[in-house]
Amino acid sequence: MLTVALAFGAMGWTLSSVHAADAAASAWGQRRSVVVARADLEPGRVITADDIDVVARPIAVVPDDAADSPLGRTVTHSIARGEVVTERRMAGNGSSGPTAQLGDSSVAFAIPSDAATPSLKIGDHVTLFAPSDVVATAGRSAGPATRIADYAVVVSVSEKAVMIGVPLGDAASVAKALLATSVVIALTE
Repeated sequence: MLTVALAFGAMGWTLSSVHAADAAASAWGQRRSVVVARADLEPGRVITADDIDVVARPIAVVPDDAADSPLGRTVTHSIARGEVVTERRMAGNGSSGPTAQLGDSSVAFAIPSDAATPSLKIGDHVTLFAPSDVVATAGRSAGPATRIADYAVVVSVSEKAVMIGVPLGDAASVAKALLATSVVIALTE
């Protein structure tokens, strides 16, 4: 009798748990299979099968630009572990390497590294400065240093140089400063 009572109790508990799980799933609605990062993915990384998993997530929490096939694409903005991989965090058009980090209408310059160069990684944003007398124009300040590029992006880092992507509008000033003297890199947010 005790065994039968325990069996009915266990069956009741199981049915209650299944019903609660079904109710919770129904509250979130339908699910969709999406690609998520298996570990943190930093800018510049080319996504491989080892970097991602496919999981079911409620449609209500799936971003509109969830990536269907990110394999072989380059990360342009950090993707956290467990985060849905989205189109806006990867380079488009099959870009890879440093060009994947460049925005539309931008170019990259290699700026020699020295002891004054801050510690940088791909995807960091920087501001570039040069001596005012080198890049002086009517629209720029007359102080000792002039800002020649705002919100430039680090696209490659080596021991000898940092490659920085700048908008085309700043390219002439950066090129002139690099040809005439050195450029100072300031890390920004």
